Amino acid sequence: MGDLFWPVLFGVFFVCWCLGAYNRLRRLRRQALGSVQKLFAQLAEFKPLFDRRVHSQKEGPELERRQGAATPVDAGWLALVAAAGQLDAALQSASHTTLDSTDIRNTSQALEALQRSWAAAAEAPPDLAGGALPPELLTQWGVLSHRMLAARAAANQDLAAYNQAIAQAPVRWLAPLIPFASVAYF
Repeated sequence: MGDLFWPVLFGVFFVCWCLGAYNRLRRLRRQALGSVQKLFAQLAEFKPLFDRRVHSQKEGPELERRQGAATPVDAGWLALVAAAGQLDAALQSASHTTLDSTDIRNTSQALEALQRSWAAAAEAPPDLAGGALPPELLTQWGVLSHRMLAARAAANQDLAAYNQAIAQAPVRWLAPLIPFASVAYF
């Protein structure tokens, strides 16, 4: 028994360490996935914001056509609605059960396109009818973007902790054996 004591002890220690590392990676992955899902839920709230406005704009020109007046369609608003549609399409195609770097990158690019379109529409000079964006939409955008930024920061923090855990020296050799891979940030 004396000859096998130290190898068995080392083997038990190694197996316990591997199980502990595996459980830690699973916990960090679950936490990161929860943060990404929360961010996706926050981002999904942007599409209805523009859908309500599009429906009200569709009803408005019909009413004005019946009254004999025509309103021009704002190109900035159309770009904003198209960007919101792209974000919605990226969210629909994203897997909500795995951490896929491609889905995260596509969603991040669609979000940046929406923010650029918003900035262009918000900076448009006001015309006789008033500003390009109504004040209630500006308020709703501010609330949603504030919540989205908080969810984005939390998701990036959890993804960074997960990626750091995978990159540590002993775990990086274990991670490829088990399907753990580093994930892109938002």
